[in-house]
Amino acid sequence: MDLETIIKQLEKANVTDTFGTKKEIKALPEIINDDETILYATSGFFEGNTVLIVCTDSRILFIDKGLIYGVKSYEIPLDMVNGVSYSIGLVFGKVSVVNGAITNEIDNIDKKTVSILADTIKKAANDYKNKLKQSTISSNVNINTTDSDSITQLLNVNSEILHELKAIRHLLEKDSY
Repeated sequence: MDLETIIKQLEKANVTDTFGTKKEIKALPEIINDDETILYATSGFFEGNTVLIVCTDSRILFIDKGLIYGVKSYEIPLDMVNGVSYSIGLVFGKVSVVNGAITNEIDNIDKKTVSILADTIKKAANDYKNKLKQSTISSNVNINTTDSDSITQLLNVNSEILHELKAIRHLLEKDSY
């Protein structure tokens, strides 16, 4: 995915706070997959560094580009999100994302974007999990349909064999008289 597409997705997602994360935005084309859509992003403080928090339709990313070189990226797949909570202070807020036994806390998020980020993560995780359930149900239906098609074919073959056996019996009975 190119930077122009990323910027369009950020604009479409109404991203307003990218304070101190311009380098991270420029690194997104290397990190975001072509089939991913950015749902929301904002800046915050994670594990002692200023990061860009990006929620896509499949994962949450915490991206920190070093001053001179290197990019640190931490991700949480949406199907692993067990809970999301947030709190808002006078100027900044905090979002906590629980996945398994780990709670990831993102501090110093602009208080205007805290609830938007938390709600976006909750909705995206729910949508992603429902999509996974639907694909599982769909694949099970296909398997069941294939099974019922096979059974129908077997019944048809057995019916044809039964019909032929009856015809043979009828011919044998005629010959015995």
